[in-house]
Amino acid sequence: MSKVRSPSDFTDINVNYAIGNGHYTTHTDVSNLLQISAFSDTTTPTRAEVGKIIKRVEEKIDDSIKQSFRPIIHHEEFYSFDGWNKGSYPVQPYRDYVGFIQLSQPKIQKLVRLEVWQGDRYVDLASATARLTLPASVTNGAWTISLTAGTYTFNLVEGTHFYDNFGSSTTASQLSDAINERFPAKTARFTGETARKTLKDTTNTVSISDFFYATVDSENGDTVVISSLLLGNDGSNCNITSTFGTIESFTGNQDSGRTRDFWQMKKEGKIFFYQEYPHVTNHSIRVAYVAGDGRVPAPIHEAATKFVAAEVIRHDDNSIMIAETESNIDLKTKHDILLEEANKIIDGKKNIIHFIT
Repeated sequence: MSKVRSPSDFTDINVNYAIGNGHYTTHTDVSNLLQISAFSDTTTPTRAEVGKIIKRVEEKIDDSIKQSFRPIIHHEEFYSFDGWNKGSYPVQPYRDYVGFIQLSQPKIQKLVRLEVWQGDRYVDLASATARLTLPASVTNGAWTISLTAGTYTFNLVEGTHFYDNFGSSTTASQLSDAINERFPAKTARFTGETARKTLKDTTNTVSISDFFYATVDSENGDTVVISSLLLGNDGSNCNITSTFGTIESFTGNQDSGRTRDFWQMKKEGKIFFYQEYPHVTNHSIRVAYVAGDGRVPAPIHEAATKFVAAEVIRHDDNSIMIAETESNIDLKTKHDILLEEANKIIDGKKNIIHFIT
């Protein structure tokens, strides 16, 4: 059974780690649990420092239970299509699919790409995608690439958000990292960058990685493939312009449904192919998707708050914020109790896989 919602769910979600607000808890919940004054920009630790702890704790929880309650992009998952296992003998109940794949994560929020190998190239069956093929030589000129989603416009400027100093393959990697707002690990040693890339829209309201996902084309290293993260084919209304290069505009690829190209059981993370076989060869299917539960259950909120509180206690060497008196539990005992209780909650939420032979 799957719950849509519960009155106990944590719903105070306004994520901004810089001011101490996360997906699973907030700095206010932590200070309330510790019964101390609220964290601020001048306390030790500050709200921003508590926000960093919250971010680490959320990842720790996700890794521990093998599931996330945040929207996380998973990419380049390869699957093989075993068509010979789908025959009509022995007699089996009717199937409205010729085969399926089981993704590594449940609770699929958005199928970003469902790429099927066609013998000489991958064909995307999901979402809406655009392509930008870069010039063969360095441009040495003012270069702006604009992506538009609804009322939001994101301008990637050469020399600020990406660098075109070494050739099309390096530039393609730079653009992919800029759109995904991540550290340019492959190219930083060439460009000298020391921090992850960030880009807000022209009104400084939202981030580009909330709307788009980009990769370098695996078959053509001079081409950037950009997918919309809007639901279904809504991304076909997005636009792309570029001072240089060749553009293929956003095109809706998705034809999903019970009697169409494919259909999904999103909760379980299954994708069923209705009647068209992908190539019967190894690694013929490549998938990128956003996964994460749509609700944060109360136990996850409680565990996150206790993990963060324990971390704050551990770093409060001078007992500046957290008082310790003879009549109360000492700080070490508080730390150990919080950690023990949080771990017990997480142990009870871990996904268990049963193998039946």
